[in-house]
Amino acid sequence: MEKEIEFALKEIQNVLDVWVPMKIKYDLTPGVVVCIAYKGKSLYLKAFGSRDIEGNSKLSADALFRVASMSKIFTTVAIMQLQERGELRLDDRVSDYLPWFKGKNKTSDLKNVTIRQMLSHASGIFRDGEGPHWETDKFPKSLKKTISDKAIIIENLSGFKYSNHAFAILGEIIKKVSKFSYEEYVTKNIINPLVLKNTFPDLSDDIPTKLIAGYERFIPDKKDRIAFPHVKTYAYAPATGFISNARDMALFLSSLSLDTKKSVVNRESKKAMMQSHGKPACDDEYGLGLDIFEIKGRTIVGHSGGFAGFITNAITSVVDNIQVVVLTNTHSSTARSVSRGVMEMLYKVADNSHHYQKGKKLPHTYDGVYRNRWGDTVIVKIGNKLVGFSPQVNNPISCWSILEQKKVHEFENTDKVGFGSPKEMVRFSEIKNKKSQKMLWGSTPSKRVQ
Repeated sequence: MEKEIEFALKEIQNVLDVWVPMKIKYDLTPGVVVCIAYKGKSLYLKAFGSRDIEGNSKLSADALFRVASMSKIFTTVAIMQLQERGELRLDDRVSDYLPWFKGKNKTSDLKNVTIRQMLSHASGIFRDGEGPHWETDKFPKSLKKTISDKAIIIENLSGFKYSNHAFAILGEIIKKVSKFSYEEYVTKNIINPLVLKNTFPDLSDDIPTKLIAGYERFIPDKKDRIAFPHVKTYAYAPATGFISNARDMALFLSSLSLDTKKSVVNRESKKAMMQSHGKPACDDEYGLGLDIFEIKGRTIVGHSGGFAGFITNAITSVVDNIQVVVLTNTHSSTARSVSRGVMEMLYKVADNSHHYQKGKKLPHTYDGVYRNRWGDTVIVKIGNKLVGFSPQVNNPISCWSILEQKKVHEFENTDKVGFGSPKEMVRFSEIKNKKSQKMLWGSTPSKRVQ
């Protein structure tokens, strides 16, 4: 590991310890688990908040979550394995394996849809069939009767169209080719070889004790937020069924690094997965079962997940083999914003490590959250500088102010322009138990609340 990245990994942990507990309160998220790993080994693994909406039970870092659409990465790896063994090809037609996958209209014929198109969301078929399973929790056990000309929404290869149903169909291909059930195949060929001890393709009959409840989103004017029931996803397991924890997801993503020694697919398969096949969002692209984007010139891949009561996100830096996994137990934006915020902080701090290390060594006397009538401010030590930002932000480093020490307990805000009192002094006072109790930012006083 480069020394700059090692420095950044160490320092941003200070940010998370102060920022995340406050952010989840602003996001109305009961609990969150955050993991930062290098080559799959957890360097930072912490749980914040609670496993229940009442806050009576502390969340554990090894808790299990529905990781939902991260299941698509497992399904893609399974397909790539079968291609490596010569049992199928990505450009084979789906109907070659599933004769019931048929239907056509004036512009499109399902017989032309390939496995690659399904993996890259270019098949043009409907997102979730015609059943309301995301509301009723009753997922289909069989897919044969779901496919007809009604499955065609847009012409294949005419654009990116996300489809859970497509990945459910891919699970049927895995079953047909391997002669195992989907659950048996991925357990034998992915979960066991990578020693993912807390990962399951779907909900088992005996619900794991570490699987926490997932809560509905905050709804204005609704007093109580309900916990959703744990349900099986059956034929939808290849698209959304997986259950896992942060440590296992970091291990799994690490196996996708091009140079890792522990993997269940070869380098060529991984490169194929990371080749862009479409652009579903502003800055993101999509490969085969993977979101693809860049941070500071580094390629990052991974996937988000959304299930009833759970929003999750897991990403990995392909070259540096660094993973960030964020799991939450409600519907909120916390998972994606924190995971990407952490990865961006990592690289921006690493790329500017020489600047943050300049100056006299600082204690953690000032780290904390300070409040006044206008809002809260997080203060954290990064190297030999202090940084200040709002705990509500999705990415602290995108808007933090760097404070340089000028005297004992006195710092200058180095912002050149802006609304946050650039070039003015920030003073800390009333030091008790090695922690400052008050902060004066420019002329505005604040008191420590955390």
